[in-house]
Amino acid sequence: MEDTVLSRNDNLKLGNLEFHVQTEYYRSSGDVVTLIFKRGEVIKRIEKKLSVGESPDDAVKRQHTEVIHKLISATSKKNTKASEVTIDELILSADVADFFQLLVSQIFGRKDFLFAKIIDVSGKPVLEITRKPEKIDKEIVDAFIDSFIVEEKRFYHMGEDGLYLYGFKLKDGTMVIVGFEKEDSKELLEKVLYRAEKDIKPKCNNKTLSILIVEDVLFTRLVIRESFKLISKELKDFCFEEIDEAESLRDALSILNEKHFDIVITDIHLGDGLGIEVASFVKKKFPDTKVIALTMYPENYKENREIFDGFIAKPVTPQELKEKLLKILS
Repeated sequence: MEDTVLSRNDNLKLGNLEFHVQTEYYRSSGDVVTLIFKRGEVIKRIEKKLSVGESPDDAVKRQHTEVIHKLISATSKKNTKASEVTIDELILSADVADFFQLLVSQIFGRKDFLFAKIIDVSGKPVLEITRKPEKIDKEIVDAFIDSFIVEEKRFYHMGEDGLYLYGFKLKDGTMVIVGFEKEDSKELLEKVLYRAEKDIKPKCNNKTLSILIVEDVLFTRLVIRESFKLISKELKDFCFEEIDEAESLRDALSILNEKHFDIVITDIHLGDGLGIEVASFVKKKFPDTKVIALTMYPENYKENREIFDGFIAKPVTPQELKEKLLKILS
């Protein structure tokens, strides 16, 4: 429109809902107008006069960011009125919503910002904001996410001309992926991550449990670790903040000589020994520690069931892990 001199547009995806947020300054009226679209229709119009001493550019940026923050905040509020603009299909945790607001406040004003998305531990996107979709190569982004899921690093970076991707993980395993057109963003994002680690703590209503996973196959250890992250959102009475790993009998005994664990999950057949040796050592040194056998062959567990508190069949699933934990912890 000829009447508009400044405009900002962003696509916001919250679970299975998508919004388009458009903010413009109209010089004829001096109004800053924000429109929120859902499925192509305007569901909210916000008009405000330019504040005294504020430039049109600053006013558009401020109002646009405030509306984005309000939409994100709505996802963590369960008790909202039907007449308000709410995200009924998805309730994000307060920690995730708070973190995304922190992230947006730090990077939203950059002209080279392309997108930011939050992905849960199963790889499903739950929140996304996109500014320049035409400059985002979906195949490259998907490959980056697939690689980051199996990485044990907290911070991950990959870049090509015009598309620089940054990924980092929060304490609950949630992944945050951000894209820029320029490369000089790593230091900024590390500062955001540091602040998030400081300010956003995982909440635990009751007991923090320490876990040791004894398994010689890396992939299985990763699956168990990720399963703990998934079920931690359902088992509100427990937190699984301390998860250590051992890839052999020797490593396990070395770790157990130095540290006590609430739960030990051990494969029955290890490369240099047997899980029953781990269980025997644990029961002598820490009688209260629960030991769970991990096996593809339940009959192996039955032969030694007197020393184990339970068993989990391979391949491990979050549902079975949750059920067995509830049983032995009850």
